[in-house]
Amino acid sequence: MAPQYPKLKLVYFDIEGVAESVRLALALSEIPFEDARIKFPDWAQVKPTLPYQQLPVLYVDDEDTPRTQSGAMLRWVATLNPEKNLYPQGKLYDVEEAIGLVTDLNRAWSPCLYIAMRPENFGHPQGFGSTDAGKECSKGLREKFVENELPKYLKYLADMIDKNGGKFLCGDEPTIADCMAVPQLRGFTRGHIDHVSVDSLNVEPRIVEYIKRFCNLPEISGKYQDGLH
Repeated sequence: MAPQYPKLKLVYFDIEGVAESVRLALALSEIPFEDARIKFPDWAQVKPTLPYQQLPVLYVDDEDTPRTQSGAMLRWVATLNPEKNLYPQGKLYDVEEAIGLVTDLNRAWSPCLYIAMRPENFGHPQGFGSTDAGKECSKGLREKFVENELPKYLKYLADMIDKNGGKFLCGDEPTIADCMAVPQLRGFTRGHIDHVSVDSLNVEPRIVEYIKRFCNLPEISGKYQDGLH
């Protein structure tokens, strides 16, 4: 008898972003879901209707009120198909430690990304990102990060993979930690961020191979054009 799963509708923008980890966990769990994408011009109309005025949200079994917070969604989704063991009880600390490291990487990178998009959050006036000074600031932050910080985090993650058997962050099988790490790492290679080379991960070949290994999993294969881009 086929397993019965709740009816799921995941709503996010038409980008990978923070919802991608949940999409990957659902794909690895082989759980069908509706992947609803909001166009940016429609966001102003949708935003006031949401619990915290933010995306993603997850509707379960036609509930009127959606569930929120991508981290909570990720952990909950990982429990729906126990056979896949995406959030293994025997490795909770390892998984959460890996997630913490990926979160540290994202936190360190975020100012470099958002200085151009939301400069007012960093003490600059609106529109600063489109000025010559703003463009130079963004360029400097991103180039410095790629040169100094990114290799450090890539080594941390690669060493963690090696320590845990050389395949995935927490062992021989993927977990939700990998679902978080791979989109974050792939983001540096996709060519959509100014001043970040698509070859920026090549300084740590172990990470390049790790991403390809994850993207070649049967449940993920074909989702992306290739493993990195």
